[in-house]
Amino acid sequence: MMKKQLILGLSLATVLLLTACGSPENNNASSGDNTPSESSENASSVANSSSESETATVFTGIIQEDAQAGSDDTFQLFLKDVAAVEDEDQVVQSFQNDGVILHVPVEAYSGEIEELVEGDKVQVSLQGVPIMTMSIPPQIPGNSIQKVELVND
Repeated sequence: MMKKQLILGLSLATVLLLTACGSPENNNASSGDNTPSESSENASSVANSSSESETATVFTGIIQEDAQAGSDDTFQLFLKDVAAVEDEDQVVQSFQNDGVILHVPVEAYSGEIEELVEGDKVQVSLQGVPIMTMSIPPQIPGNSIQKVELVND
């Protein structure tokens, strides 16, 4: 008799445990939370509002080495003597000492890559706070770079 009660008790506990662990969609719908489509809409509206509030970082620098063609429609620029033009987030100070290596997408520069030679001054626009490596000098990938322009002094 004791064994039957123990088996019955374990069976009930298992059934209760399994019913309590339903799928996430069922739990959200029954508890009144957002459905997955509403959650994705909210996430995209938050992403849009945060990208609108981000300010661009703009700085100038002197090309240390001639521009080098990279892979995946990018070219590489090594800049020294970097100075902030517009930098609310104080990003530029992290590469003022050692310079910065940019992996520039070809579409971010309107001229010919061969024009970018050692000693020339360029102005770079980044979107918001850029992604960058912790290497020395830091490197910034193309998806953070909006525009590169030659500056005529």
